[in-house]
Amino acid sequence: MCIRDWGGGGDNLPALDSEAMAPLRAVLADPAITKVGHDLKRSLIACRRAGLELAGPLRDVMVASYVLDPGRRQRDLGALATDLLGREVTGPAKVLGTGKKRRAFGEIAAAEALSFACEQAELPLRLWERFSGQLASEGLDELFDELETPLIPVLADMEMNGVGIDPGFFAAMSARLADELRLIREDIHRVAGTEFNINSTPQLRDVLFERLGLPVIKRTKTGPSTDSSVLEELSVQGHELPRLMMDYRQLEKLRNTYVDALPALVNPETRRIHTTFNQAVAATGRLSSSDPNLQNIPIRTPVGREIRKGFIAPDGALLLTADYSQIELRILAHFSGDEVFVRAFREGKDVHRETAAVIFDVPGGEVTGRMRDQAKTVNFATLYGQGPFGLARQLGIPMEDAKRFIAQYFERFAGVRRFLDEQVAQAKELGYVATLMGRRRRIPELRARAWNVRQFGERVAQNTPIQGTAADLIKVAMIRIRDVLGSDPEARMVLQVHDELVFEVAAERVDDVGAAVVEVMESAMELKVPLRVDVGSGRTWYDCKG
Repeated sequence: MCIRDWGGGGDNLPALDSEAMAPLRAVLADPAITKVGHDLKRSLIACRRAGLELAGPLRDVMVASYVLDPGRRQRDLGALATDLLGREVTGPAKVLGTGKKRRAFGEIAAAEALSFACEQAELPLRLWERFSGQLASEGLDELFDELETPLIPVLADMEMNGVGIDPGFFAAMSARLADELRLIREDIHRVAGTEFNINSTPQLRDVLFERLGLPVIKRTKTGPSTDSSVLEELSVQGHELPRLMMDYRQLEKLRNTYVDALPALVNPETRRIHTTFNQAVAATGRLSSSDPNLQNIPIRTPVGREIRKGFIAPDGALLLTADYSQIELRILAHFSGDEVFVRAFREGKDVHRETAAVIFDVPGGEVTGRMRDQAKTVNFATLYGQGPFGLARQLGIPMEDAKRFIAQYFERFAGVRRFLDEQVAQAKELGYVATLMGRRRRIPELRARAWNVRQFGERVAQNTPIQGTAADLIKVAMIRIRDVLGSDPEARMVLQVHDELVFEVAAERVDDVGAAVVEVMESAMELKVPLRVDVGSGRTWYDCKG
């Protein structure tokens, strides 16, 4: 599928809508003809933009390689062909050139275009011949056929839909952040007792450890470290300058990465931002987002959350969000079968409060807000294999207390301990762990000589079935929602942010569409505990959270 490389401006091929191209249009649109290619989402979007229909069973070798080997680093056609077929591939840069000398596909000689296009068409076919049997023999064909492949047109729809933003909001926020950064710089210089280049590591190092005499937390090859973990620890110790530096870096990153960058990425034709959803990157099965990354907008701070005010619905519509509630803990309850966890979710109780009652050995009615917050941290620390050192640091408590919390947790939640241990044992025996839908992730780190690498492997073995099942779950929901909504222009899915889906919906239909989305999402997978989806709507993405 090389249509995506056509740039126009040449006459080496007839126009796509010409009579001469009618056979090609018919083949592409024929639902009975299987289409094999690499990154077919991109080809699907290119066809739509060119006025072509791409129909029929899809066989995407990039996605197939992802299902078979999610830990692989490179999945471009050249890397796959070289590694798996022993073929050296002529890359687009060699044919089209680079930089100012780059030509559109339509500008190169017909013979050169023919050779390149034939290779680009043949290699995916050869790779598919290899992958199809491998998918079947490893029991991964169902995951490929029923989950990852149907997701391709869903993601294509979302990328083409894009999402609207308010440039005026971002301009005002940028000006405000510039003022706040100036004030923080002044405070930093006041506390330091001198002016210096805040963005210079050597100068910051000199101020922190020479001029102010703060304790050195860790060292690099060039001297004492000034990274975020060091600043955080010094801040916890009560030192003002590290806290101000953390505030400065956070605001500067927000302004540079999102507030100033997003308006520049608006498509001039659609006046919307069109992110790319990457289906074959994250080893857990999760989607990622790039150009720009809209899944990484920070929401843990008030200023970070405020960025969502810049994402808006068009006139006459509202944004609708649907978010799985505590999905990874619910999946942990399903896998572990732990009686306390399962009962709490089935009875609709606050699972963090229930955990606090267990850890602190008090009746549920006596759990304080601080106890609940600590129990919430312990719950998520369990999900990600965090040890006593990390937990102590996160909660700001002595190491011994953190050890006691973890010990009490696993003593009372024996099912959770058993499940986590079983995942590590399975990974050591089989070399992989699997999600509820059978997605596999190999964990070679468990065979490493270095203790810290093996520990990382154990954390991956424990978390991947949970995070991967959550990823599979929302993919199932996205596919079924597309079937329910169809091509309705008044109800469009525009974003996926891990456990959350964002829609643009005609204002008068928000309640009906919201109810339909919730029904699909809550029935997408059958677990031992009920799934719960929180919905919200508003003029902006921020408003949807109430």
